[in-house]
Amino acid sequence: MSSLIYLTINGESQGIISAGCGEKTSIGNKAQQGHADEIFVYSFQHIMLRNQNVSHHPVIINKPIDKSSPLLAKSINDNEKLECLFNFWRTNENGGLELFYKIRLGGAHIASLKSDYPHSLNSNHMVPQEIISIEYTDITWNNVACSTGSYSFWNERVY
Repeated sequence: MSSLIYLTINGESQGIISAGCGEKTSIGNKAQQGHADEIFVYSFQHIMLRNQNVSHHPVIINKPIDKSSPLLAKSINDNEKLECLFNFWRTNENGGLELFYKIRLGGAHIASLKSDYPHSLNSNHMVPQEIISIEYTDITWNNVACSTGSYSFWNERVY
């Protein structure tokens, strides 16, 4: 089973953009108890490369169309500064869920937002979703289960 990913977004002008995104009215039968104010994330991708210096690339996520969708459109339009907190959950040995990993993006903004409504005849098994690229000034990784962590700054990468 894949890990579950939930995202909390706090906007400098809009406040908690993810408020109510995990409720049934927002995402229907995908709603999960205890995650009402978080965005359900289908996938998370991030690349860092190194030649002479480290090169950060935007975080790319896929998420359902939900309550946050119009607010995220406003956020990219206004170039709103964001703080994004990703919580990664996995199944533990007892079959329950445990929070095992966190990623925080500081000084973030949306670099691109793509809405993808699948073809209603050819892809009726797929649901509408958004693909979002998020740039940031700093990133923090924490492995909650192992008590390890690290951070990096997008602009301070010359060694």
